[in-house]
Amino acid sequence: MNYSLTHLSSGQFAKLMGISKDTLFHYDRLGILSPEIKADNGYRYYSMNQMDVFKVITILKELDMPLKEIKDYLDQRSPEKLITLLEDEEALLEVKINKLIKMKKLISEKKEITASALKINPAFIGLEDMSAEALVITAADPYTNDESFYESMLKHDKYLESHHLDTSHTVGWMRDTKAVLANEAFNYDYLYTRISSDSTHANFKKENGTYLIAYHTDGYSSVETTYDRMLQHSEREGLNLIGYFYEDVLLDDLSVRGYEQYTIKISVRISK
Repeated sequence: MNYSLTHLSSGQFAKLMGISKDTLFHYDRLGILSPEIKADNGYRYYSMNQMDVFKVITILKELDMPLKEIKDYLDQRSPEKLITLLEDEEALLEVKINKLIKMKKLISEKKEITASALKINPAFIGLEDMSAEALVITAADPYTNDESFYESMLKHDKYLESHHLDTSHTVGWMRDTKAVLANEAFNYDYLYTRISSDSTHANFKKENGTYLIAYHTDGYSSVETTYDRMLQHSEREGLNLIGYFYEDVLLDDLSVRGYEQYTIKISVRISK
């Protein structure tokens, strides 16, 4: 019989599916997808109808479903079982899609922040109009050592996760302006993460207005020097600082080596 008129050889089927013949042989050995016809001369032929089966196998495999489980399903296949299987995999796929969306947002934000950091003048200090932003804030632990920073960040991340909030945004730090002006011991009051303005989970609003801006490029250990520079500038210019100082890390360990090479943007609102 001339099977080539109604079926595809293993080579043709493999080429059409974009895989190697070895993969087909492997699936055959496992009993997942065997050629519909095995001729007496040793040639193997696949039906065109098996293309859809192969496509589903590929999708399930890409969703990390073990080959053994795929085989178990195929051995007991039925329309009802297929619906159940696809519903389960659809739910898993939705979770993966959401994770990928968050990853893409993180990558896009990091790319934009890093690109903007390369354009700044580290010596700049001046005013900038800024829009209002919705934030989620958590209280920072009193500073004792570096471990207290990590504990504060850990609690902040757990808070975001417990409320199912997007954690792709970079975490920032806040200091009460009154404490800074009073020259109190260096301490952070809150950690913050920006979220969508239409979110119901925001527990703090960063006001729109004019902000005094400065950049610190020598790492966290000397960040107080930039605060001093901002206070001196505000005194010379007669600026009234209100609210909180906000620290945004522009360059971190993803692009530089260690805290001492971080670039930090510090902003504080002024009253007119």
